Amino acid sequence: MPMDETEVVVTGIGIIGPLGATAGEFAKAWESGASAVKRPLSELAGTPLESAEAAVLPEVNAAERLGSRRMLKYMSDAAVLGCIAAREALQDADALTRFEPERIGLYAASGLAAANVRDVSAMIESSIDDHGEFSCRLLGERGLAATNPLLSFRILANMPPCLISIIEGIQGPNLIFTPWEGQTGAAILEAWHAVRSGEVDCALVGAADTASCPSTFVYLRQAGILSDREFPASGAGYLVLESREKARRDGQHAYCVLRNVTLAFSESAAHDPLSVRIGRTFAGAPAILLSLACLCDWRELSIRGADSQELHIELGKA
Repeated sequence: MPMDETEVVVTGIGIIGPLGATAGEFAKAWESGASAVKRPLSELAGTPLESAEAAVLPEVNAAERLGSRRMLKYMSDAAVLGCIAAREALQDADALTRFEPERIGLYAASGLAAANVRDVSAMIESSIDDHGEFSCRLLGERGLAATNPLLSFRILANMPPCLISIIEGIQGPNLIFTPWEGQTGAAILEAWHAVRSGEVDCALVGAADTASCPSTFVYLRQAGILSDREFPASGAGYLVLESREKARRDGQHAYCVLRNVTLAFSESAAHDPLSVRIGRTFAGAPAILLSLACLCDWRELSIRGADSQELHIELGKA
């Protein structure tokens, strides 16, 4: 079928964020007018940011949601969130049953790489010289030996989507983008094109980000990317895209049609329609926003990221 005749529909949605641990919970809370619960980060007590607040995530049993406790030792907080949202989307679309693994594409964005303070404190302390300065030489001599070798799996930015592909057995084409909202916009654009062109039978697309991780939060504020009027949030959103033809063939429910997806440079300031109520999730925001648009029957959405990229999507009834 020619590309311009292929309609792309959303058949699977997964969300985890400040308003809920599932897509259904999140959308219901959003439509009721709820906002994120916020609290100061205890790790920043005694610092200039001790009174700054971050959105609180709902408690979840990650091992139960993912069906494995063994993999958690390799996972950062972003990986846990991404894997939970991705699994929900795949199960919603019944994608792993309906499509061959090599015909499922993965298009994802990752936020900034972040390390948990408790995971790196020994490494940092071992790398401080006699003048109280961080020493790369001491990092090599003593610091790296003082930390868990699995730390690299937790801080590499591309590991969240990598772990999704491993856990779910996805073997098709993949593209990974990092960080910021515009990069998730690029992932959505590429996934849309891949389904329209027939490169893949379905595409899993989304992102996870942990802006409320203390180390990430500090960087965002120091760099002026997150203003003192805004608050950070962690969250993830994933969607399954496929052609309307395949969804109809299999009797699969479709939430909406993605009629047009555009990504362009903008000189305007960043604007995230979700940020006032749930906080800024950066890379996670476009996927969460698109998921909400499908669930709440919106007809279009726009978001401008910290990278000056503006994503605009037009939607229609499935």
